[in-house]
Amino acid sequence: MQYGFCLPNTMDGDELCRFAKKAEELGFESVWIGDHIVLPTSPTNQYPYTPDGSFRRPHDAPFLETLTVLAYVAACTSTIRIGSTVVIVPYRNPILQAKIFASLDVLSKGRAVCGVGVGWLEKEFETLDVPYSERGPMTNEWLEIFSNLWSDEEPAYSGDYYSYDGIFFEPKPLQQPRIPIWVGGHTRRALRRTAKYGDAWHPSRQSPEYVTRNLPYLYQQVEAEGRSSDEITISLKRSLHISDIGVSGSGSGNETTGAGIVANTQSVIEDIKKCADIGIHQLTYDFPTNDIEECIRILEHFAEKVAPAAS
Repeated sequence: MQYGFCLPNTMDGDELCRFAKKAEELGFESVWIGDHIVLPTSPTNQYPYTPDGSFRRPHDAPFLETLTVLAYVAACTSTIRIGSTVVIVPYRNPILQAKIFASLDVLSKGRAVCGVGVGWLEKEFETLDVPYSERGPMTNEWLEIFSNLWSDEEPAYSGDYYSYDGIFFEPKPLQQPRIPIWVGGHTRRALRRTAKYGDAWHPSRQSPEYVTRNLPYLYQQVEAEGRSSDEITISLKRSLHISDIGVSGSGSGNETTGAGIVANTQSVIEDIKKCADIGIHQLTYDFPTNDIEECIRILEHFAEKVAPAAS
């Protein structure tokens, strides 16, 4: 099992680097960051991972820009993979976005992971002048453009939303034939997108049982695309609340939900073993706190007590 951890939501670059360096030092596979440009002042009922559609973070919570943070963290680390979980693909111009990821991959010596999603927050699309109803087809087209620019010597493309020809696109990413594309989302559309364009299925806020139920459909779609299931990494992202280490906000008792796992150390170990048994290859966790000291404490406890016992 490989393990990734989301960067705490802090505005302090030194603290971000300290966290990322600690994750690297402890031997974890990856660090990740999500993507929001703006948040609405009014409540939303569109968030797909709560029963009432509410987004639990305050509307005035600051979010640093995703690709900027990844570049910043790349500069202070040397081996750990750095990825988006997930970048909302339609928000940014496809050629510029492909260029930023390619540059990130070159400067990080081949450590970038392009985690992608279609997005959910209609107000954010409206503010960025991107058609909300077209977000799925636009995402598919942008992913085709990414692969075209990252691999073709003289790239050209003609689509419903974007076209180009007669250009060079350099430098190419160090990772070939492309930067790994990890497809977020839990719907059948997301599974089909993974099968056609992705290197990993990376659902968020779902239970291991949900992943199990959907793997047969995913692999059916992968086969229909002429690909092998061995080409697809299965990753699950959830919140991690280890209840017996005294971290604030970590809860108590044992409860495994789609959104996360609230459990003592032994139960977390058992959950990881269950995930491995059903075919999950990678687990990404975020935290019940943004306090850097507490996040690092969770990393250290996980490295010392959880990962060795779960292997």
